[in-house]
Amino acid sequence: MNKLIPNRTELIKIVSSLKRKRKKIVLVHGVFDILHLGHLYYFEEAKNYGDILIVSVTSDRFVNKGLNKPYFNEQDRNSFLSYFNIVDFVYCNDEKDSCSLISNIKPDFYVKGSDYSTEKGDEAGNLKKEKAALKKIGGKFIITSGRQFSSTKIINEKINFTNLTDNKWLRKIQSESIKKNFLQNFNDVIKKIKNQKILVIGEIIFDEYNYVDPLGKPSKENILSVNFNKKEDFLGGALPTLKNISEVCNNLTFLSIYNNENIAKKINRYFKSSKINFKLFKKKKFKDIVKKRYLNNISLSKIFEVYEFNNNDFYDEEIYSYLNKNLKKFDQVIVCDFGHGLINKKTANLLSKKSKFISANIQTNSGNRGYNLFTKYPNLDFLSLDEPEIRLGVHDRDSHLNQIISKLSKQKYKKIMVTRGLEGLNYKGQGKIIYIPALTKIPRDTIGAGDAAFSFASCFVKNTKNETLISLVAAIGGALKVKIIGHRFNVSINEVYKTLRSLLK
Repeated sequence: MNKLIPNRTELIKIVSSLKRKRKKIVLVHGVFDILHLGHLYYFEEAKNYGDILIVSVTSDRFVNKGLNKPYFNEQDRNSFLSYFNIVDFVYCNDEKDSCSLISNIKPDFYVKGSDYSTEKGDEAGNLKKEKAALKKIGGKFIITSGRQFSSTKIINEKINFTNLTDNKWLRKIQSESIKKNFLQNFNDVIKKIKNQKILVIGEIIFDEYNYVDPLGKPSKENILSVNFNKKEDFLGGALPTLKNISEVCNNLTFLSIYNNENIAKKINRYFKSSKINFKLFKKKKFKDIVKKRYLNNISLSKIFEVYEFNNNDFYDEEIYSYLNKNLKKFDQVIVCDFGHGLINKKTANLLSKKSKFISANIQTNSGNRGYNLFTKYPNLDFLSLDEPEIRLGVHDRDSHLNQIISKLSKQKYKKIMVTRGLEGLNYKGQGKIIYIPALTKIPRDTIGAGDAAFSFASCFVKNTKNETLISLVAAIGGALKVKIIGHRFNVSINEVYKTLRSLLK
């Protein structure tokens, strides 16, 4: 008998036949990622309530337990479960909860593990709906009494989380979290930032992804020829940072510059459900920024890119006057400086001088390399940049990174975060430098990873003294972003929280 049931129709047919034979049906539902002794106890106790045990497995796309979850894909999880003698049938449920499955097969018993005895155990938040669906069909809800295990905890403790030589750093953070209650601290920060008045300032960039099939080198020219496949447009620049922060702040203002009238309309449509006050200055002499990237359609590796911009300072008296008059009204100013003309040295001086608390991410790229250094800001409460950018700013390519960070932090840059890609990140606040390794080693697209780390760190850096939490939240934000192509989606604060909770188990 094949235990793996391919579709809902087949499962309903099987269950109906069993019920005609007066068999009692027991349903269990979950991710079942790393199978362990606790699962065996769970299945045994569940089976005791009836005759047939059906295991419903959450499909990959609905596993919402944070970064790098599930560890095994749905095919592997289904297959492994089918080898359990105590399990009668295995079904992959491609829905976020088991409500419709319960309604369809009408189990006599729906059984959950002992961790569901408290509201905290229902991490997915679906149990209330599932119990309501069960009540409608007259089924009985059971919570097992067996010993509790955790697949996530086993992954963190026994399986190398980041392909590093060890995971002592993680155990150290877990121990610190027990003393300082990181999860409660996280929620406290979210509550605190909710009604703070925040200004985000930065360039609007249109990121165009052109997916092409490389054809090779033409016989008569030293170039690469490609066949165009499709195009995808994203709102980039400061906008992804704005999107992330808009999830947690209800009093947000965004300042930028544009030329084409359609740009303002696109932005307003994109943020229509967010409470954001847009201060978009339309300037005829400004050239809207477009970056066209050409990617291998199969591997998604980038082949080359084309910039469309003026690439010079665009000082505007109207923008300067607005900032001069209003900066003091904001609890925090978050600067996304891509070096494409919006923020020149005079504006940077004003931002540094008049902001109550200023966080800034100052970027160098092929359009401004060597000309957009963080040193144009006299002082910052929080400075975020990557390793080449900090070394360019201090003209030092040889010293140990921590020496550079320590020296700068004693000057006018109070808190510093340096993102390092696959090497992780370093953060310096009031205490010692904290290092967090890269939480994923297989990026799909690195564009915007530093911006994601910066956006979440900016939310926390002003609102908590827990420097380990600030570093960890930033690292999680960056790691989640590299799983996303371009800016198809933003990294949600809920994903950050779930990954944090998963790591701390």
